[in-house]
Amino acid sequence: MSVRGPRNRRSPRGTVPYLLVLLIGAPAPAAALDPADQSPDTGAAAVEAQASDSQATASQPVEQITEERSGADERIRNTLQAVFDRVPSLAAVSVQVEAGIVTLAGTVLDATVRDRAVELATAQAGVVWVENDIVLDTSLSRQLKPTWDRLRALGFDTLARLPLLLVALLIVVLAAWVGGALGRWGGPSWLKSQNPFLRNLVARAIQTAVVLAGLLIALDLLDATTLVGAVAGTAGLAGLALGFAFKDIVENYLAGLLLALQQPFDKNDHVVVDSHQGKVVRLTPRETILMTPDGNHIRLPNAVVFRSPMLNYTRNPRRRFQFDAGVGPSDDLSLARKAGLEVLREMEGVLDDPAPSALVMELGESWVTVRFLAWVDQREADFGRVRSEAIRLIKLRLEAAGISLPSPEYLVRLGDGLPADTQNLASVEGSAPDSSAARPQAFEATDVRGEQGDVSPDHSVDRQIDEDRRQSREGDLLEGPGQGGSPA
Repeated sequence: MSVRGPRNRRSPRGTVPYLLVLLIGAPAPAAALDPADQSPDTGAAAVEAQASDSQATASQPVEQITEERSGADERIRNTLQAVFDRVPSLAAVSVQVEAGIVTLAGTVLDATVRDRAVELATAQAGVVWVENDIVLDTSLSRQLKPTWDRLRALGFDTLARLPLLLVALLIVVLAAWVGGALGRWGGPSWLKSQNPFLRNLVARAIQTAVVLAGLLIALDLLDATTLVGAVAGTAGLAGLALGFAFKDIVENYLAGLLLALQQPFDKNDHVVVDSHQGKVVRLTPRETILMTPDGNHIRLPNAVVFRSPMLNYTRNPRRRFQFDAGVGPSDDLSLARKAGLEVLREMEGVLDDPAPSALVMELGESWVTVRFLAWVDQREADFGRVRSEAIRLIKLRLEAAGISLPSPEYLVRLGDGLPADTQNLASVEGSAPDSSAARPQAFEATDVRGEQGDVSPDHSVDRQIDEDRRQSREGDLLEGPGQGGSPA
């Protein structure tokens, strides 16, 4: 019985060639050389040469790094010193650099300048540390020296440009004179006949425009036109801020300007504004002043006057009044109308054109309402006095004509607990006089002018307003003496 080994086992005969190849291809070691071929001197020289070569190779990188570091330090020092020498505030600062460490020494006048020097040194390439030995010089002489130098430079520059400054000043003065002359001229003839406030506004605008033009020319001559832009921008921002802060005041001034241009009322006009009634005393840039029929002052903001509905009783001198009279239901309404109209036509102060009129308005509980209407010229008669006299005289004329003016009647019903005495009630009703039998059907017209009171215009409030204007120092944007109105 036989046992086979693994198929991949190599036989001893096949292993020998591989060993021969390895032995032949291996290099001979240096120690295997024959010692007889080398002398003692040759060996020592070789050892010394090898040692010197290794020493030279080791010292060469150190010298090269030292030279490169020194060059970098010199470059940093030269760069920083050149910058500091060109900055007046850093001229007294010295720079020392060693191994990438920068040392700053010297004196400066401001801590901000010192910090800036440290920032410049730190920003240089190759700097590993900055030693700040800069000292602040707080002596009074050193602190005042920069200011004194700037003042001296400004003085020398001003002296050098003095002829140019005189020419620019002459241009501004000439522009101011021309603007004043144009302002006094006041514009064309059509403008001179307008509101004085408008004339003053146009004159100021012309004068300001001419002066600004001269100022721009002078600044351009001095090569300072950039200053104009800066000032204009600052003024614009300031104006915007003030506009928001003083919104109500600015609104009142603008409303006063518009009221002065439009002139919806004049001096002494009788107006009603926002339920406030009175005569106009004056219009100021901020408010409108009224005097009530009681002689009191009302100051209304111009913005309120401009926004509110306004009733002007004086702008049209003709004004209509009306009042109602209650006539008995059984009376002759045509006779009542005729009697009232005759009184109105005969009255002093009532206009014939438009003519008076009388209208039957409505049926009341115990009377019929008749409305009388008539017109008054407020320049010749007082509105309130004419209306008062018309009511009084028409009442007398209606009573003289036998027309009743009944008072309100009320029917009172008693409860069941109080029985009504019908017999007494009937006797009372039977005993009542017959008003229709006693009423005359015709009457004689009488002249009421002899009975009429004074209806002339009342100028007492106007006189108080004139006195107030003479004593007051407030400006007035209205023109002319004004027309006196009539109190309501």
